[in-house]
Amino acid sequence: MKKAYLSIEGNIVKAIIPKKDIEDAEFSEFSRDEIFGFIKEYSIKELYISVFFSDLYTFKFSLPFQIPEKKKILEKLVFNEIRKRSPSLQQFSFIYEKYTTEARTWIRCYVVPESSYQFIEELIEAKINIKALYPMHIPLIFFINSDSELAEKNKIVCFVSGTSRFLFIFEKSEMLIMREFEGRESLTDEDTVNINMTVNYSIQNLRVTPEEIIFIGTKHKEVSGLILPHRFLSVLPENEKYAIPLSMVLFEENLKKRSILPQSYRKFKKTMKYLNYASLVLLMAAVVLFGYNIVYLYDLNSLYHSLNSQKQYILQHKQEFINLQQSIKKYETELKPFQDLRNKRNSIIDTRALLMKLIQAKTELIYLDSIEIDPEKLEIKIKGKSTGKNFSERQISYLKFKELLSQRGFKITNEKLDITKGDLSIDAVYEYSGILQ
Repeated sequence: MKKAYLSIEGNIVKAIIPKKDIEDAEFSEFSRDEIFGFIKEYSIKELYISVFFSDLYTFKFSLPFQIPEKKKILEKLVFNEIRKRSPSLQQFSFIYEKYTTEARTWIRCYVVPESSYQFIEELIEAKINIKALYPMHIPLIFFINSDSELAEKNKIVCFVSGTSRFLFIFEKSEMLIMREFEGRESLTDEDTVNINMTVNYSIQNLRVTPEEIIFIGTKHKEVSGLILPHRFLSVLPENEKYAIPLSMVLFEENLKKRSILPQSYRKFKKTMKYLNYASLVLLMAAVVLFGYNIVYLYDLNSLYHSLNSQKQYILQHKQEFINLQQSIKKYETELKPFQDLRNKRNSIIDTRALLMKLIQAKTELIYLDSIEIDPEKLEIKIKGKSTGKNFSERQISYLKFKELLSQRGFKITNEKLDITKGDLSIDAVYEYSGILQ
């Protein structure tokens, strides 16, 4: 996906389309009115933008305790503090930086009213994916702080873009104040006066003493009359005016949490992300269902042909089926007397078979006094005695009799044994009736 890094510097826009080697990147410069032409010409799908917000304001507050690194808690604290300080401000976006000491937590806030975002509304309406939006000082300070010596200094930064000058006062990494003024194409005595005035303002009003002045965006030249030491910085010496978009490319990972995109747009992007995932899932489900439907229709077609073949077979042999049904009906009518006779005969066979199995189960010490048999339900009631010289022999003989009954297909439903007299009573059902037919 093709992406570009844009720095909006007044009415000038400087853009970079990165490549594998930063030296080979495509560099462009055009007016703000030509942004859409640039996007269309290079088929840009993702934008990273830096802009100078003239109405950005900053403040710092502290709390007498350490705050844990929990984003929701911190954002709520900052939001409430902005509301308290600027109750008239209805819609706004903000970023913050947290500094913790042993006893306190310090939070530096940068706030931008959402009325300042009109310049990106057209991009949003055109469905251009804006990945990040940074206040101008953010990529600048990351570039400057890449020099560890400068990171610990208070400094004045003068970013030069054509005839525009952007001045920032930094207390180490915190931006305290910024201003914009017009100059000439190259640095002049007028710039020196403005910078010296900014130094004095920092010392007298902000109680911050700058140690050095940093020039960015212009070629090195002799500058006289400054009340502080100065130096020139550039990412690529031959492309010094592209310092901000180059910084956005080089420090992209560090800048990820510094975007100040409007909350409404971030929510919109998150919703679109979820919708895209949902669309992908639905598309996959549709493909699976389509494949399933094809298989189902193929099976249904095969079943239809099979049923049609069977229907044709039935129609061809319909008369044979009718004749067969008539024969079966006639057979059942004429065979009924013989079937009744057979059932009566089977009941006798069943009774004899049950008696035979009962006799086979009887042991030497078991005497049977009476046997009642229900041939239809195959139920049997036995009364008798278990004989033996003592209780133990009677008990063993009875248990052996029960075991043999079970082995021969009887399920005992009720039983009783008087161990003193040896009297026994057993109700059972024969379970394997099919064997007796």
